[in-house]
This record gives sequence, structure tokens and C-alpha cells, in this order.
Amino acid sequence: MSQKTRLAILWHMHQPNYQNPHSKKFDLPWLRLHALKDYFGMVHILEEFPSLRLTFNLVPSLLAGLQLYLNGVSDEFLDVFRKTADDLNPEEIQFLVRHFFSIHYENHIKPYQRYDELYKKKMKRLGQQPDPDWRRVFTTAELRDLQVWFQLTYFDEFYKNGDPRVEALIRKGRQFSESDKQTVGAVADEILGRIIPEYIKFKDLGQIELSTSPFYHPILPLLLDPQAGKKANPSLAPYDLDFNWEEDARAQLQAALELMQKTFGTRPLGIWPPEGGLSEAVLHLLEKSAIAWTASDEEVLSRSLPHHLTRDAGFMVNDPKALYTSYSLAGSSLKIFFRDHLLSDLIGFYYQKFPAADAAADLFSRIKAIAQAGPEGLTIPVILDGENAWEFYVHSGRDFLREFYRLVSLDPEIETVTFSTAMERPARELQKLKSGSWINGNFDIWIGDRDDQRAWELLKSTRDSFMSAKGRLTPEQVGEIEELLHTAQGSDWFWWYGKENYTPDIEIFDDLFRQNLQKIYQLLGQPFPEELLIPIPSSTPTDRLSIIGPQDYLEARIDGQNSDYFEWLDAGRVDILSYGGAMNIANPLVKTLFFGFSHDHIFLRIDTKKNARTYFENGFSLRLLLQNEKQRWQGAIRHQDGELVLDGFSDGAGAAVGRIIEVILPFRALALNEGGEFRLQMHWSFNGQPFQAIPAREPISFKVPDARAYSAYWQV
Repeated sequence: MSQKTRLAILWHMHQPNYQNPHSKKFDLPWLRLHALKDYFGMVHILEEFPSLRLTFNLVPSLLAGLQLYLNGVSDEFLDVFRKTADDLNPEEIQFLVRHFFSIHYENHIKPYQRYDELYKKKMKRLGQQPDPDWRRVFTTAELRDLQVWFQLTYFDEFYKNGDPRVEALIRKGRQFSESDKQTVGAVADEILGRIIPEYIKFKDLGQIELSTSPFYHPILPLLLDPQAGKKANPSLAPYDLDFNWEEDARAQLQAALELMQKTFGTRPLGIWPPEGGLSEAVLHLLEKSAIAWTASDEEVLSRSLPHHLTRDAGFMVNDPKALYTSYSLAGSSLKIFFRDHLLSDLIGFYYQKFPAADAAADLFSRIKAIAQAGPEGLTIPVILDGENAWEFYVHSGRDFLREFYRLVSLDPEIETVTFSTAMERPARELQKLKSGSWINGNFDIWIGDRDDQRAWELLKSTRDSFMSAKGRLTPEQVGEIEELLHTAQGSDWFWWYGKENYTPDIEIFDDLFRQNLQKIYQLLGQPFPEELLIPIPSSTPTDRLSIIGPQDYLEARIDGQNSDYFEWLDAGRVDILSYGGAMNIANPLVKTLFFGFSHDHIFLRIDTKKNARTYFENGFSLRLLLQNEKQRWQGAIRHQDGELVLDGFSDGAGAAVGRIIEVILPFRALALNEGGEFRLQMHWSFNGQPFQAIPAREPISFKVPDARAYSAYWQV
């Protein structure tokens, strides 16, 4: 009997420890808000698909934080929500208006008339005055409505469309009362309380497997050897870090397994290493802890094989047997899976742009194509973040998931399996494993930037101070300090340091990291070094640093060639490769976007990684989407019958493709004037199927300078 193709899906659920070591409150609310929006619904939806078998990776820092909320611990956002609107002081009102629109506008603000009114009122005033006194802008009733809507919009879709209390509040829409706020708070507490029981329920039904990660989500290869960063990417500049914290890695792994056993009644068989970070030393550590399976990314596998993995013109893996199976390191019984990077990224970054049914059909067709290309018995691992992507989908991605799950459930040739079931099939032997992560097969994000390295240095010196004093400390003091050290070893601090990623909360992240280290010195009875008072980030955040404005009016010849050194000299520039965020897209096709303006035209130059024309000659097409509050314009560039075809370019718009891509667009296409603003996003497709959006999340925002703005660059 022929073997079915197995689809092994793992949803990775993770939030770091945002708890302030001094106040014991959470400094940021994202664990609570993601819990309200995703953790319950992502597993509850399986009630509709009893034949599905999925794996959920639950990080212990998330579970521990959830329990703290259930025990009554709060955060500043929650405190401001709970406070009676009449009693909000000026600072709290400023905080409320600044932070309570912190969610995707199109999917979570715009659909609700009252919430959208409040947002537009804020943005209109900001356009008139950079730092207004919001007490003079919003009434008390409007502030109360804002308190409610920020919570409501984060509620799980099953509550928005199935709970009478929530549905009634959404219908009411405005003029909420303090009693309404109490209802919102009660529903929020209920959702938080249902999360763990829901996972237990589906685990006991046999529909899900629960795996975990080391407690505070550290990059394990870097704990064992910080030079793993240099080994994975020899082009990194040398850095002076040398230690082996295997003791800490073991402790974090053991603590994770114990919490999972205590919470769910069973010890996990699998470990998803944070950020897919593996090395041979990590594999040995996992095997000694009786772990049966682990996983990483296809790029790590590709670098570990005698011949790299390749994909054909349709982006199908040329040797499917090499990727769609498990591996064991020579002499080891530990099974290793490597995720299909393309499928995982399409879910994480691209399908959000399309109607749910179309996106689900595309994903399913790609999986079917793998199954039909054979050979039989393949296992396709799809592994990605289980929470961050859904904010960018309509209805938090539930429509997409529901349709995709339906298609898979009905197909007789494909079966979903947990990873423990997937490992039952024979594994291939791997002679060596090159250390790396799911981003570019290296660790640059976490140790490649000077800011990253400075954070590691501070962590090392603090740990060294603890180890020197450990012998005179009580067991209670040792336990508390080790908890703080393990918290500071989490990947999230290093994710946000450096130029690759940006968050508007970087100051809070940085302060929390340093406060954890400061607290250790306090427990040691020692003054902490003054350098722990100095913020670690040394440069402007990524999203501001990477956009450089034009220095003068521009007139470019649209021919697809950078034929004149001076042609684009005064243009603005966006370094696409520096864009990051909560989820980082690997290997964007575009390196740099140049932009500039005449008095009545927009000029764009897109520099791709390879000769731009070869992309179009080999099945790629590009859709440019520009929009503002007044109008929307889109134009597509594709190749057909040996000719370059421009769709939507008319009335003064034009483009050319050669070594680079050049575009000209008249202001009138967007009803634009000098001083006006617009947004841009690039959508790449391959053979008519979605491939990559750049930027992956929000479009890039531009403001057209006027003569006064340019004059700052003029010299007399």
C-alpha cells in the first residue's frame, strides 16, 4: 500500500518575560494581548477539524507569564484601562492616546467605525501639532471608548463572533460605561483562564502534540559558544567573547520540561530550539536530556549536506527526499526535522495580502505538488510563529486557516501528523551539522552587531560576578539570581538590539534587560557598574536609519540602467536589507530602493540582488502599489512572449527594466502635491503565484519635500 504524504505543522507560541524585576509588574502587555487574540483560538479551531494532527510549541516564559496574569499581576496598559476615565491624569491620558492604537490599522481599527473615528481624530491633530495636550482633544467619553476598543479589538475571533457579551459591546460601539469596561475585563480574564485547559483538552483527545523550548528562549548554540556566530558567518568582524554556559543551558532545558510536565501531565518528546538555532553541541545536550526530536530550517540542512539544496524554476526542491524527511546525526538517535522555508514564510509574510480562500488554495496546491512529484512517504515540515502573523490577516487569519484545514482534511493523499508520529519513519544519516538558525543559516541577528555584543559582554561580566560570589549566597539568593540570568539570556533582547530589527519599544526592552542585571548586583550586595546605566542601542532605530531623504529635485532617464553617476546622486534611499521586525523575512529580492521627485513626478529605482531583467525572464512579475488617503495606483511589470509588459502604466506613468528597475509616476496619479504623503509596497509573484512582499508588513511611508525642505542641502 502506498504511503501518504505527511504534513507536519508546528505553531511556535512565544513571548519573553516582560516582568520588571523591581516592581514585579509587566512593563509591556504583549503576552496578555496575544493571549486574548490568538492562544485560545489557534487550538480551539480544531474542534471543527477532528482529523487534524498538529504540534504546538509552548515556550515556558509564556506559560509562566500567563499564570502570573491569572494570579493578578498587572501591566501599565491594563492599569490605564482599568482606571475610571474621569480619573485619568494628564500623563495617563497621554499614555492612552499614544499606545491604545497599537495594532494593525486595516484589520483591527478601520473595521470598527467608532475606533476608526478616534484614530483619525488623533492623526488629524498630530498633523496640526506634533505634541498636543490630548485632554483638550478628546472628551472623557471618547477616552473611555478608546479604553474599551483597544481591548475589544484584541479579543479572539471566537468571542467577537460568538460571545453575546462581546457582540453586544461591538454593536453598541460608543458611549461605553464603566460597567461596560467591567464586562470587558471579565471576558478578558475568562479568555486567559481558558487557554491552558484548551490545550490539555486537545492533547488528551490526541489531536495535538505539545513540545517546548528552553525556559526563557535562549539561543542555545551561543550559550554553549558565543563564537558560533563567527563560525556560522566567517565574514563577521572578530569579537572578543569566550565562554561555555552549558550549566545554564541544561538548567533552562530542565526547567522547561518540568513546567510542561507539571502543567500538562506529560513530558514533551520534542524541543523547538529558539529561532531554530542548532549546533552539534546542542544536539548532544538534547540527546542527554532524553529528547526524541528537534527541528531547524532548510538553510541549516543545506549548509550541512555535501551538496546544497536547490530549487527549480517553480521553486520546487530539486531533491525532495533530502528535505522532506527526518535526519539523525551519525551515532545519534535524536531525530531532526528541517522546515520548508518557502511554505513557512508564505504563511508568515505573504498570504495576508490575499483573500483567504485564494491564499489557502495556493498553499494547498504547493503541498499537493510536492506530494505528487514524489517519491511517496515524504514528510513536509512547516514551522513558524503561531501568533505574530495573524494581526496582519483579516479576522486574525481564522478564515485562511479554516479553509486550509478543510482542504487538507478532505484530501485522501495527505495526512497531518505530529512530529512524534512523523519521526516513526526512517531517518537519513547526517555526517555533520553546520550550526545556524532559521534566518540566513547564521546568528547575525543575535550577535553580529556591536550592540548585540555589548549586551553579551554586560551579561558575561554580571554572570562572572555572580559565580565569584556564589559560595557565600543562600540557596534562595542563588535561585533568584539564576532566574534573572536566565531571563537575560533570552533571545528577544538581542533580537531587538542592532540594526536588523526595530520596535518602538526598544527603550523599554533595553531598560528591562539592564534592570535584570542591575537587580543581580543588588542581590549580591554590590554596586552595579555605571555602564549598566547607559542605554545599549547606539544608533537610530532601523526604520528611521534606513530611509534617507532626497537632497534635491530629480530628473531621471527611465531606461533601466544607471548610466550616469549623477542621475540618482541626489535621490533618497531605503536599505531594504535592513528592514526587520517581530518576524524577519529572509532573502528579499530587492537590495535598495532609490526615490526622488521633480515638481510633478515620482521617480523610483529598484536595485535587485541579481540583474533585474533576468527575474522577469524567468517567471517573476512585480506589482507596485502606491496609495494615500485620496487615491490608489498600482502598476505591474511582467514578461510575456519574450517581451516586457507593463500593466496599469498609462497617463504619464512609465517603467523600464534592465540591470535595475526604473519607474516614473505623475503626481496626478495619486492626487499628490509637494508636501503630500503616500505609501509604497512591492509585491513579487512567481509564475503567477505570490512570492514575496517588500516590506513584508507595513508599506513604506514617504513625504514629498518642497523647495524649503531641499534648501537644507543647498550650499552657496
